[in-house]
Amino acid sequence: MDTESWVNIPQTDMSTTNGQTSTGKVRRRRYDDEFKRDAVALLEAGRSPKQLARELGVSHWNLRDWKDVFGARGAAASQPARSAPLASAGAASPVAQAVELAELRRELDATRRQRDILKKALAIVAQETPNATR
Repeated sequence: MDTESWVNIPQTDMSTTNGQTSTGKVRRRRYDDEFKRDAVALLEAGRSPKQLARELGVSHWNLRDWKDVFGARGAAASQPARSAPLASAGAASPVAQAVELAELRRELDATRRQRDILKKALAIVAQETPNATR
């Protein structure tokens, strides 16, 4: 393979409609400090960075950077997350809600796929075959 062929391959972006402006430029999403601190807290609690990034819809590189800033050894470690008192009072943090929402959406998608398969199977079984004897 020559060096020119791999250089000129166009890159496809999976999110061509998500986050793009009418001019085709990708908009950067902004996350507040509370969201970042809560994400870092989940990360430091032992969650896998790639899995957590997937659940929150952020890059694992974002999580790494946020951990450097808001983590236990980061400069802002002395400031507790604003949602910490709420979490201890029984209210879920925005990150925990986002994780739960992502899990519920995955479960809903799986259930819909199962339902569609069952509908198709029922339609096949319900068809009268001309060679079948009763």
